[in-house]
Amino acid sequence: MKLLINWNDAWESIPLEFADDVIEFFNRELQPTHPLRSFKLFPLAKCWRRYNYLVEEEVPSDRLWVLDMERKKRIRGKTCYHFKLLETQEELDAILQADYEAWVQYMKDAGAWQGN
Repeated sequence: MKLLINWNDAWESIPLEFADDVIEFFNRELQPTHPLRSFKLFPLAKCWRRYNYLVEEEVPSDRLWVLDMERKKRIRGKTCYHFKLLETQEELDAILQADYEAWVQYMKDAGAWQGN
């Protein structure tokens, strides 16, 4: 099942003209043993002020991952950037909502929030 990204102010889509730059960034920064290296990744979105990305396979598929390049985890004895395969719409919506709430709080703290 293809997951639907419900865009909010915390996440921005990555314009196609910058997709190659982000792919090059992934190729340079992902550890050689990172499990996502076995896929040809395409970046869909980036979270504000963080190195969190929503990525999918370049070849059409229903797989969508969140890649967090600020956290790491151990996989088979190797340290890799944290990633998670999103399997349900609820999982994706929860991540997007949590990041939106963090964005709203940041904007309120900065005095820039005029919303509810």
